[in-house]
This record gives sequence, structure tokens and C-alpha cells, in this order.
Amino acid sequence: MTRNVTLRMDEDLLAELRHRAVDAHMSLSAWITATVKSVLPRTNGIDEVREQAITRMERGFHLGGKPMSREDLHAR
Repeated sequence: MTRNVTLRMDEDLLAELRHRAVDAHMSLSAWITATVKSVLPRTNGIDEVREQAITRMERGFHLGGKPMSREDLHAR
């Protein structure tokens, strides 16, 4: 289902967008829709990378060495 949307923008910007749509052999509405859709996958990629980073932080990093025993921790 498609919906109509009203946008307000500067006339010079609107003229530039119309030229780009004509160069792409598309209507202005189709060109804007295609442009917005092309941006969406990049946003989803950012969410995926963020989730991977959080998982790594929660898991932690092995920095070498071995776990200390309770006796070693409390030795004076």
C-alpha cells in the first residue's frame, strides 16, 4: 500500500531533485522513494555492527595469563 506524503522544501532544491529524477528516467516520487530505500540497508548494517560490538564487550577479551587461585589473590 502506498501513501501520499507532503514535503516542504526550497524551490532550488526541488528543481535540482526534478533534474536528477529526469536524468534517471524516473518520476520525482519514484526517484525519492528509490533514494530513501537505498539508504535503509546501511542503517540496518549499523544496527548489526552495534550488536556484534555489545556481544564482544559482554563476553570480554582474553588478555593472556591464567586465572588466579583464591589463595594467590589473598596472599600477603
